[in-house]
Amino acid sequence: MLALAVPAGLAAAGDGPFARVLLWTAPGAEFTELAEQPRQCPRSNLAAGASAEALAAGEALFNSPALLGGQASKAGLSCAACHRGGRDNPHFLMPQLSGAPGTADVTNSFFGPQRANARFDPVVIPDLAMPGKISRAPGNPELARFVRNLVVEEFSGAEPSPAMLDALTAYVRTIGACPAEGGKAQPRRLADQLRLIDQVLVGARAASSDAALRRQLIAAARHQLGLIDERYALRHAALRRDLLAASRDLARIGEDDARWHPALQKWHAHFASRLAPRLRQQEAASFYDPARLRRALGHVVSPPQ
Repeated sequence: MLALAVPAGLAAAGDGPFARVLLWTAPGAEFTELAEQPRQCPRSNLAAGASAEALAAGEALFNSPALLGGQASKAGLSCAACHRGGRDNPHFLMPQLSGAPGTADVTNSFFGPQRANARFDPVVIPDLAMPGKISRAPGNPELARFVRNLVVEEFSGAEPSPAMLDALTAYVRTIGACPAEGGKAQPRRLADQLRLIDQVLVGARAASSDAALRRQLIAAARHQLGLIDERYALRHAALRRDLLAASRDLARIGEDDARWHPALQKWHAHFASRLAPRLRQQEAASFYDPARLRRALGHVVSPPQ
């Protein structure tokens, strides 16, 4: 199993599942969860006043376990683990935190003590594209307060900076439902991780004076490298070594307060021109390929009971 303590998700294979998402996926839904995802149809009308940089940073943070911190981060859980593409997740099932698939006990002490109520009371994971009790109207501060309390109180994460909250709320406001004819699932591909790494680079332009956002964006990019690493766990030792090296380089860049942005741009240019093409070339021989994924799951996942 990939070591839970490694933020980038890069570690030697052990005796557990090759993909961390299997730790919170209902039996029988493993292939669907790893091979498919909801189609995304952003609502641009609710992004009024938000810059492209803020939206990119918000999406990167939404998909990064480092945002939540604590036990959630150690387990590899991001906002997107429960809300795939910002929607719900009918396959989410985590021992002692879920009742039926698609539910989670958000007042469980596993994540932190502030909201723990000493009861097992899982609730259905909401679809963020649907209207909820919190207003998403641009300019309304209610959503930012709600997101902040989720991070800090529900998950015991670090206090988000104002720029982080602005980015997250801007992204959440754009999450929308697709029309019925376009709402079918789409395949999970290497391009998904590469796009989110690109989003980190775009979002970094909003973090010029925000050290907290910078650190979170670096962690978000490293997490995406970890997800790629999982898919190349079969006969791709050289690629995995280079992914690990790229992740370590990012960690060093995040520690350089003065030169981190030009260093990140240089890192991305090298990654996009050297490593990303090699990954694309081998995508069909990785676990992004549905046939290879299905065969792999037959060996590492128990059949439904």
